[in-house]
Amino acid sequence: MSLDLTKDSAYSDKTPYEVWQETEGVPVYRGLAIDDLTTVAVGPWKRKGASGAFINLLGSGRSCDSYVCEIPAQGQTLPERYLFEELIYVVKGRGATSVWAEGGRKQTFEWQQGSVFAIPPNVWHEHYAMSAPARLVSCTSAPLYMQLFNNDNFIFNCDYKFLDRYAEEENYFVESPQLLRGFKGIETNFIADVRQWFTRENVYALEAKGGFRQSRDRAHDAFSMRVRFAKTMMFLHLSGWSVGTYKKAHRHGPGFNIVILDGEGFSFMWEKGKKPERIDWHEWSMFVPPAMWFHEHFNTSVRPVRFLAFHPPGMLAYPGWSGEGEHFIGKGPNQIEYEDEDPEIRKTFEYELAKNGLVSRMPRELYENRKAS
Repeated sequence: MSLDLTKDSAYSDKTPYEVWQETEGVPVYRGLAIDDLTTVAVGPWKRKGASGAFINLLGSGRSCDSYVCEIPAQGQTLPERYLFEELIYVVKGRGATSVWAEGGRKQTFEWQQGSVFAIPPNVWHEHYAMSAPARLVSCTSAPLYMQLFNNDNFIFNCDYKFLDRYAEEENYFVESPQLLRGFKGIETNFIADVRQWFTRENVYALEAKGGFRQSRDRAHDAFSMRVRFAKTMMFLHLSGWSVGTYKKAHRHGPGFNIVILDGEGFSFMWEKGKKPERIDWHEWSMFVPPAMWFHEHFNTSVRPVRFLAFHPPGMLAYPGWSGEGEHFIGKGPNQIEYEDEDPEIRKTFEYELAKNGLVSRMPRELYENRKAS
């Protein structure tokens, strides 16, 4: 048998998602971070009938993607449906979304800056802006689905109805959090304003009901919660921590898209044995730690920091995540305890605090466990 090596091949070094993305004709942002989701430049997006841009940061690792969609004042997007899952956070404006199954009735709900919701898979939907432009940031599982099926027509034109996910229930998109004990968090299909809803007081009140227990091993004086929307295989976690404190360095798999809700600070991200990359962030910044890079988050502002992190689909399939507990230095390779970190990290933190007239509130004993032992 002889091979004709001169023939053009149908194969490409690009993934099916990347090939499809090029046909969309909108800007694509890569790298490690987006400074401000409310101002990042967008371009005309014919398929959506609006403007937008893809955000494919290095840390997504082709496990998920994000995009920004901007709808003009009193405008709307074109109707669309697709098999992949989608979580949406409203970063600017007020508006509404209509959803409907093929041949079914429309259900419409309103949203505002700070709202979070999910679009069930393969449900028709369209977004509307009210008197001012609206901007949404979305995290989807499109790269994974396109890699699995490699067929755009199937993904965008399938007639299957996922009735276990959406069956035209009344008040489907109403803020109604339910505790999920096995999940260690809550489930809801809509949050009206996550910045008002996610408070230390609310988290502790829900925890007191016995639905879950926060992990208290990641940071000093922090609070957190997992939230699942519309029975998706994607979910998000919310995290906050106090003035003058920072989180322990840790690492995990790809695709954790972090959006800062409020506060200012910086993060170090690094591959083991390599020099850290520094990301300075503030409200509406977005970044994604690359797969199995250590990363550490520092609050240098005069107020607590809170962030929202979209999780990739099928999270338990990725390395560095145990599902129920974290692996620590001494017990595993994926978290660095305060007493084991490079002392220069704490010095840098204290130096940055001093610029804002602040001092560290990290208890000294956190760094002295090694000496005591």
